[in-house]
Amino acid sequence: MIQQNLLQHYIQFPHSHPILVDVYQISEHKNSIIMLPALGVPIQKYEKLIQSLIQQGFNVIAADYPGCGRNTPQVSSDFDFGYADLLAYFIPQLVKIAKYLSKKTPVLFGHSLGGHLATLFAQHHTIHVIGVATGNIGLKYWNMSGKFNILKAATIFNLMILKDGYLAGDKVGFGKKEAKTLMRDWSKVIFTGHYRHIISEENLSQQPALFIQFVQDNFAPMRSTLALSRYFKDAQVKQLDLTASLKGNQHSVWLKQPEKVVELVKDFIQI
Repeated sequence: MIQQNLLQHYIQFPHSHPILVDVYQISEHKNSIIMLPALGVPIQKYEKLIQSLIQQGFNVIAADYPGCGRNTPQVSSDFDFGYADLLAYFIPQLVKIAKYLSKKTPVLFGHSLGGHLATLFAQHHTIHVIGVATGNIGLKYWNMSGKFNILKAATIFNLMILKDGYLAGDKVGFGKKEAKTLMRDWSKVIFTGHYRHIISEENLSQQPALFIQFVQDNFAPMRSTLALSRYFKDAQVKQLDLTASLKGNQHSVWLKQPEKVVELVKDFIQI
């Protein structure tokens, strides 16, 4: 059993109270993995994954997104942010902590939305990327039923945003209270298939990247995962089939048994 040293830091984000960051320090000779959660998923849901990574000897840095989980204030019509704000303020401070823990290149581990953010950050920074259950949500990467469902979702979400000034995602089973600009950024990708409304210039990243897709993940089908992986010159794309042992929504149920994901992560980082 690897001994872990839990430290706690605070980072700053515009119009938010200080954001608590859990820092699991194992060794300065190991990579530091920064967790970037899925939309509306509190960091506590990743505890089993975090502990599995720690037992492999990795440093782990974990924090809720602004307005989510432990953070206050909650998202509202008065507290808003988008992808660009997370890329400019949230992730860089976590990377700074990672570089303090170890001289090895930090790793962004992004689940769903986190995979989008990790990919965009790697466009202009030296970083390793792992995207799990994630993909480009552009309309052309879905089958017919997927196209219908994502267009329906975008329509409902934007109507709710017009009414409330934010997305009350907990009312429709999609995240929690989600920021207006974040969801409008998300929605625009559906129609454009790119992120140029968030970052001014898209490049082919030279950074190492691993993408993990799950069989029967209807929220991140293989075509969408492949599309996001193409932002990297030499991305690895792996598929896992956990349907025999894990029933339910494959997009998130893997967090109950993250061991196979951790095995792929370990192999990738050691390359």
